[in-house]
Amino acid sequence: MKRFFDKTLGRWTRHFFFVLVRSYYALFYNVSVSGKHLLQAQPGTLILATHVSRHDGPLIASMLYSTARVRPTVHWNEYHNKAQWLPMYVSGAIPMSSPQSWDADRRQARKATVLDIIGKVLRNGNSVLLFPAGKIRRQPEEIIAPHLSGVRDILADHPDTPVMMLHIDGLGQFQPVQYDKFWSFLGRQKGRRHVQMTLSPVTDLDPGQDLATFNADLERRLNG
Repeated sequence: MKRFFDKTLGRWTRHFFFVLVRSYYALFYNVSVSGKHLLQAQPGTLILATHVSRHDGPLIASMLYSTARVRPTVHWNEYHNKAQWLPMYVSGAIPMSSPQSWDADRRQARKATVLDIIGKVLRNGNSVLLFPAGKIRRQPEEIIAPHLSGVRDILADHPDTPVMMLHIDGLGQFQPVQYDKFWSFLGRQKGRRHVQMTLSPVTDLDPGQDLATFNADLERRLNG
């Protein structure tokens, strides 16, 4: 039944949100996406993105919507926030973490469930968006906390998953800012902020490495 609603009412609701969100961002951002055609030819991709602002998730999903359905991963608390639950549900967001108040066995069981869900999503040809750093950067570089193992766990469980890196430029507080002339007819000096998203394939991430080495390699690629 859930799948039926997803393909009917859910589909049209996603279309509505896509038009709404993309129209909103078009007022304030002039976004270019490079490599989007590569994603279209590669269903079931794990997209690893830099996290430079609070707009990253909805902006990426809306810009890639007409190319591929992207299921974002989010923190447990974000997904279960009453103010955010509806858009999270409609977009098919996947809560990755679990409450720290849970005991270790329950958290481990939840982790196994999430990996199973992600595997099904990828096998169905949908892409999964994940921010390896786990939070918006508060410094010029991406920093992956030592305990974060989501990317390595997914690739270890699903080794044939294609991977793409997504770099966002022009949006974060530590990135150069440029504006177009969109608002010039109103007499405003600043127009829309230029934002560049670049998608590039990754073929040599090794989940067999120890976590510290794997995260250091991933961190280097995100900052490359």
